Amino acid sequence: MKTQVPTTCIGTFWQREHAVTIIDSSMIAFIEWIAHRDVATLLRLLERADYFAPDQYNLAFVQGLNDLQARIHDAAAREQIEALRDFDFANYISRSLQRAGFRGDDLQEHFHNLVVRLLVKPGKLFSGWNPKQHGPLERRFFRSVRNGIINIAEKARNRRKWMTATDPVTMAGMFAGHSSHSSSLIDQFQQLVGQRLGKLAAAILDLRLSGGDMKELVGRADLGGPSMYSIKREVRAIKEMAQRFAAESDDPAFIAKMQHAMDAEAETVAKRQRSVTARQAGR
Repeated sequence: MKTQVPTTCIGTFWQREHAVTIIDSSMIAFIEWIAHRDVATLLRLLERADYFAPDQYNLAFVQGLNDLQARIHDAAAREQIEALRDFDFANYISRSLQRAGFRGDDLQEHFHNLVVRLLVKPGKLFSGWNPKQHGPLERRFFRSVRNGIINIAEKARNRRKWMTATDPVTMAGMFAGHSSHSSSLIDQFQQLVGQRLGKLAAAILDLRLSGGDMKELVGRADLGGPSMYSIKREVRAIKEMAQRFAAESDDPAFIAKMQHAMDAEAETVAKRQRSVTARQAGR
């Protein structure tokens, strides 16, 4: 397995012979990570990436193994650590989430959050391992991933129980003549989002209704310096609130407008990813 440093934070990185070229605003954090090999810093960099590349997270797992090896002196336990150095942790987690039915933004968000949970907070996968108490390290990883995904799936099922199961785009045509009513509802909904979900969610909704790019909000100090992941979580919360609000107001045309505003970001992200991929390929 060949681990990689996040390509959105550097132009070129070869661990021995070649120089580092910084190409974005994460330079200070990246230099800090190089100096300290801090897993939390690396995961913050990956959280801000232009696109999702699971294999780049393997470097965080390797650093976790390094930290573990520094405190483990038992020969048999150290052999277990060495045996995992070539294991593709990230793609195993990604495939496991896919088998559980997660795709797209859901897969990306749950993947990142699960890695953070394993390595940082509470971060017990490696730091809490005692070979005499917990058994083989490889089995501990598989069990931790399985339990994590079970918890994620259970929360997703609970969320779906109270979400309105409608196809707003299809139903919008039935209410095409209610545009003035929908405009009034949009104003009410904007106020509700600000009150219930907060300043960041209100800014996201305003931006999407005006056709803006969600990337404009990443790192804004007045909004608490949100990452793309936190923005995506707010987008999901806005969608769910819009579905409940539309169900109560009996206006599917309203939810169609909200759905369109929120989903438009998916194509923006796809275009950005194609651009980054082309640039890396030298085209």
